[in-house]
Amino acid sequence: MIGKIKAYGLALTAIVALGAAMAATARAGTLDVGATPTGLYGQNDSFIQEHVLSLIGTKGGTFDARCQAGTFEGTAVGTVLEEATVTPTYGVGQISPTGCTLFGQAAQVRMNGCKYTYTGTGQAARTFLVDIVGCTAGQQIQIKSAICTLHIPEQNGLSHVIGTNVGGGEKEVTLEATTLGITVQQTGAVCPDGNNHQASLNFFSGNTIVKAYKDQKSISMTGHGHQYSGVSGGEQVKLVVT
Repeated sequence: MIGKIKAYGLALTAIVALGAAMAATARAGTLDVGATPTGLYGQNDSFIQEHVLSLIGTKGGTFDARCQAGTFEGTAVGTVLEEATVTPTYGVGQISPTGCTLFGQAAQVRMNGCKYTYTGTGQAARTFLVDIVGCTAGQQIQIKSAICTLHIPEQNGLSHVIGTNVGGGEKEVTLEATTLGITVQQTGAVCPDGNNHQASLNFFSGNTIVKAYKDQKSISMTGHGHQYSGVSGGEQVKLVVT
């Protein structure tokens, strides 16, 4: 009888352990919002932190594309989101006439219809992978200066972005990007690694403060050479990252 009790105890322990393992596997980063459909609006704090794309040169050294101002907008359906797609825009700042620089020179960022998709499925809590998707046919993100242009194509599964609830409340989330392995091609004779050099030793950093609003209706917007659906904002609603 004691042997049977021990066997039952071992079996129960195994079942509990299996359940815990399955629960861990099922984890996902999520955005919990207080209305559906919801308009998501994100903006970096340009006085605290720029958005920076850093390239590791083939001869050593790091070369940066910097934007003092960066925003995004997107519309999400559902109240517990494991995935959200947004349209970014960069520019309008004080560090150059365009708000962005590339290797210290004034530069313009053209998204050409490209969007970011944040996916928390299968990730740890508050963690999201990033896809660059939805570019206009034949187009890529371009960061263009007088001496060099960076081309960033569609790509998937970039790791990663981590969310933090601001001030313990339920109205703002900070998304911190430490996103590695971004494929970038350089074109231009004065580019640090020469014309048509392509590499994936590149990373993006920067914080974005995100808020959610009741989406009254979608409106057509145009920015930096592409059209996208913007948010016709209603009242601000709950936004919590888990």
